[in-house]
Amino acid sequence: MTIRIKKISYLLPPRDIFNDALDVFVTLDDDYCSENFRYFVEITTPTFLSTLMEKEKTTFLSPDYPCLIVSRLTDDVIRAAIESFINSDDGVFDELYWLKLYHVMPQLTIEEIDDILNRKKQEEIELQIEIDAEFESESDTNN
Repeated sequence: MTIRIKKISYLLPPRDIFNDALDVFVTLDDDYCSENFRYFVEITTPTFLSTLMEKEKTTFLSPDYPCLIVSRLTDDVIRAAIESFINSDDGVFDELYWLKLYHVMPQLTIEEIDDILNRKKQEEIELQIEIDAEFESESDTNN
């Protein structure tokens, strides 16, 4: 299923289409988005990332807000990037996975992140117990 973009808007327009970052609001043509809710993503250019490193006098970028990276900040490039982002059907992740993740990541508290990590840790422990039990069962039948 292809999800369609209903509207893309910017908090502020780009100052330089090759060297800037934009706060972008995405409203999808679905039952989830409404006048009161839209997704938020930051979109930037490689030049802007280089400018940040030069400004900070560093050779790397510190962890920061997740962003989509495009060659230039024009409406058509931004729309194409977002469409690719929301309709990435790679067989591993559901549609909208990346848009939802980028939207929610900056809003997560450390407590919420810890809860997610603890839940995932418990799932891995339980999976390992199941795997170990299968190996034991197979080992018992082969002896």
